[in-house]
Amino acid sequence: MLSSWTIEETLDDFKMTGELAPRSKQVHVLVLVSDGTSLIAKVDSARTHSESRRNRWRELNDIFDKNKKAKTNNEDGDVRWSEVKSVFVYESYIQKRKPIPADKLKFLCDYLAYASKAMNGYDEALKEATCCHFIAPVLIMLCGLFDDVKLEVEESVDGSNVHANGVFEFVLTRGKTKICVMAAKKNDFEQGKAKALVGCEVVADREGVFVVYSIVTDFIEWHLYRSGENSILRDSCTLAVSSNTLDIKSLRDMCEMIYGALSGHEEESKKEKA
Repeated sequence: MLSSWTIEETLDDFKMTGELAPRSKQVHVLVLVSDGTSLIAKVDSARTHSESRRNRWRELNDIFDKNKKAKTNNEDGDVRWSEVKSVFVYESYIQKRKPIPADKLKFLCDYLAYASKAMNGYDEALKEATCCHFIAPVLIMLCGLFDDVKLEVEESVDGSNVHANGVFEFVLTRGKTKICVMAAKKNDFEQGKAKALVGCEVVADREGVFVVYSIVTDFIEWHLYRSGENSILRDSCTLAVSSNTLDIKSLRDMCEMIYGALSGHEEESKKEKA
């Protein structure tokens, strides 16, 4: 996807400022001589992502290409966390929370209680076959707090500059805000974060966004990753549950973490770009 830029920005790129700047009421023609490649694409690529992120892509591509030649991927074709952990060095942070209306939270809590009763307790949420049936109501409730949020299911994104694709159980989209949700299959959070963080880079690559969020969860544990241009950050919440009881305070904290990310992301992206 190509970004647009102003005439002033283009003149600045080609050093046509100061004495070389066009005078008032004069007509100037800027002639670009092509060397066989797209100059627009080069300028756009330089503007879109930081050198830090593009270096991240180069390191990932080396891993992907090496694995493809050696056919050393794991059973489902994904890279292992041990292979990419040196690329995805992250730090802990606290995502700003946004309060959830009490009636919305109660509705969600009641629904999950019905689901738990129907499926023989919250222990069932940890099973791969039923996990998404507990995750989906949380995301649907969060969608209901906005007029402009879309929930997509089983989304796949192919990389352009990144030699991989991203596959997610769910994707929350609000404008340029994306929160990509990955179920931690077999409670394997390391494999889940490898897939999620690779997927974030694919989304940043294809859509030209500066920050992409991902969540890795088995419904009980929720790990939120913020993949930016120059850093990767992580926050997390754990639901307090017994077989038949879910603590509403821990549910509130988890929901408000995601609600905060959806609410404040546009401003965060502007800061990241700056």
